[in-house]
Amino acid sequence: MGQFLSSLPEEGIVYFGDTARVPYGSKSKATVIRFGRETLHFLLQFNPKLIVVACNTISALALPVLRKESKVPVIGVLEPAVTKALKITKNNRIGVIGTAATIKSKAYPELIHQHRPKVSVLVRACPLFVPLVEENWLKDKVTERIAHFYLKKLEKKGIDTLILGCTHYPLLKNVIGKEMGKKVSLVDSAKEVLSESRRFLEERGVLQRPTTSLRHRFFFSDEVPNFRKISKQFLRRSFTARVVQINERTS
Repeated sequence: MGQFLSSLPEEGIVYFGDTARVPYGSKSKATVIRFGRETLHFLLQFNPKLIVVACNTISALALPVLRKESKVPVIGVLEPAVTKALKITKNNRIGVIGTAATIKSKAYPELIHQHRPKVSVLVRACPLFVPLVEENWLKDKVTERIAHFYLKKLEKKGIDTLILGCTHYPLLKNVIGKEMGKKVSLVDSAKEVLSESRRFLEERGVLQRPTTSLRHRFFFSDEVPNFRKISKQFLRRSFTARVVQINERTS
């Protein structure tokens, strides 16, 4: 979110965080699609010009449904990350780490092979990375040991590119990078979708001019007691947030 605010200073952002129902990575496809649809219809009330699905699990399991139901363009995180990975790999051996649901969907390997069939894709579910990030254990020895456990097999397979297939994982970039070594390039799916969003708005001539009257809105499905503190730490500004309940009837 902080990257969006700094890289798209012209735009007003409406953000919804489903804090009452995360993590999505351990849930069924039907449930993820339902949650995605409810969030989509909630956000459409604000008449956005673009909706960004900043979640790999929803992008992997629900994006076609959301695009079909949305009256505005919807961008997911998979395509931008795959485009970047294919651009930078030199030995055509790409690794992907993500939640259990994202890895089980096989969305990343299928998308990579659509573009380049002969690329070797090695995947690994890393379900403990999300709670480690949410507990702010970004530099803890426990985190390093868990990273080693998850990544040692990918390391031995000789990949030169690793897609961080969850928007929580870039916060562990230092730990992951240390484990994988300097010869492996890390692809931040969140960073790549940001670049794609800006390109999309520029190409269609709908990028706003800079203004000081922007209004950013933050919504969550459950209380986030430390949001003011967190927003100041990560977003460099203090914001307020509202708690809302969404479902198929109200969204």
